Amino acid sequence: MTVPGSRCNTKILRPERCEVFDSKPCVACTEDIELEKQIGELERSIEKLQSKRRALRTVMNENHDHLLHKFPPEIISLIFIRYAPPSTYREKKKRSTPLRLGAVCRKWRQLAWATPQLWSSLVVQVTDPGEDAPRLITEWLERSASLPLTIIFDHSRVEQAEVTNILNKHSARWYDMYLDIPAYHLHHLCGLSQENILRRLTLRHSPAFPAVTRSKFSTFSMTTKPRLTDLTLLSVGLPCVDIIWNNLTIASLYDIGVDECVELIRRAPLLQTLRLHKINSSSGIFPVPNTRIVHSHLHSLELSMIKDRSVFVGILDSLCLPLLEQWLHDYCPLPLGVLETMISFIGYLPCLKIFKINIDHFTRHQVIELLSHLFLLESLELRTDGRSYPIKELVDLLFNATQSPLFLPHLQSLEFVCRYSFPWESLPQIFASSRGQSLRVKVNTLSGGHDILDKTENLLVELVDEGFNLSIGEIEEYEEWHH
Repeated sequence: MTVPGSRCNTKILRPERCEVFDSKPCVACTEDIELEKQIGELERSIEKLQSKRRALRTVMNENHDHLLHKFPPEIISLIFIRYAPPSTYREKKKRSTPLRLGAVCRKWRQLAWATPQLWSSLVVQVTDPGEDAPRLITEWLERSASLPLTIIFDHSRVEQAEVTNILNKHSARWYDMYLDIPAYHLHHLCGLSQENILRRLTLRHSPAFPAVTRSKFSTFSMTTKPRLTDLTLLSVGLPCVDIIWNNLTIASLYDIGVDECVELIRRAPLLQTLRLHKINSSSGIFPVPNTRIVHSHLHSLELSMIKDRSVFVGILDSLCLPLLEQWLHDYCPLPLGVLETMISFIGYLPCLKIFKINIDHFTRHQVIELLSHLFLLESLELRTDGRSYPIKELVDLLFNATQSPLFLPHLQSLEFVCRYSFPWESLPQIFASSRGQSLRVKVNTLSGGHDILDKTENLLVELVDEGFNLSIGEIEEYEEWHH
């Protein structure tokens, strides 16, 4: 949102009276007064012409607007919504602003302003202290009528008190909230309503905010505790959120203590998806159990950027997940000695079917040993930077003719995600083996396959023509896995 700053007054100032000659204006002042009158008359004439021109432009827009002539307002509103669809905070950079629709002409503006769906997603991210943020936010929210709201509140340099008061007035409609504000200000977003429909919440304390101890952080709390289904905490600990945990199905935790992660698992019995990124050693707030927590609803577990061996081992040794179907182990540069913990953990995952792992910190023999314990695995994704990892040698081990028939007997899909070079010449070997002939094989690289040599490319084309399931793609979200 951008509001032009107030322009300085450029009107030329002169003395009110000139008493140089016999208490009468001098010749120059007299001429200047006459010119000022003429300029005023011209400005009034120009304003009349501009007003008449604006009216003519409105008629021109109506005469030449094919959209307004061809479709009823209901259809045009749907087209507008497709142009600027309501979104979540994860899509905020892709969304077109509905304000552009209102800039086309008066009829478009009237129709856009009367389409609440266009205004149900609000990004409060004002970087200019001189902007009229409160007025714009108020008008935006009023246009959203009674629809559920998605709000991204980036603290930036917004005057917080006035903005939070406006947002609080609409708390009964908060549905998806992304709050990138200092954690010691969380208590200001408390809402005013007895009831709420809040289901998705993200709390982020950016390193850019003034440093304070975690004990100074406040708590996000509403009059009626929200029944969230999706919670994300980024550098904001578990004590900073006051919700009903029984409805939570998705949780993403970043840069908090391992004891807080285990406590969330214990509190949320219906949790289905858990993402743990850059988890730290225990904060000492919650006790870590001596026995494994049996969680019967968790289906997907993601572990990434965990560099402390004791933290990683502590997480795996605290869980028993009888219904886990997917495990993502990405970019955890741990020292040797965790393989045994991972194999032990697999023993508590009787339903694991999808396994995604960054193999850069494992030898190819360790990868084979780990996979040998995944008897029911159906989908395998191997991720690597690809600069020095011996992928070709790993493929040799995976599809060795002497490999035990009990090695990955149910595997249906194999995917390589390789940031840099991939040994394309090793792909024919996969389909030449008996276990690889029925596989769906996909390779994703930054090059998207443009670095394949002509001879190898001809071999791969022949394989596809023969009916083998091979696809090659380009990496689009690799960076997201590492941040």
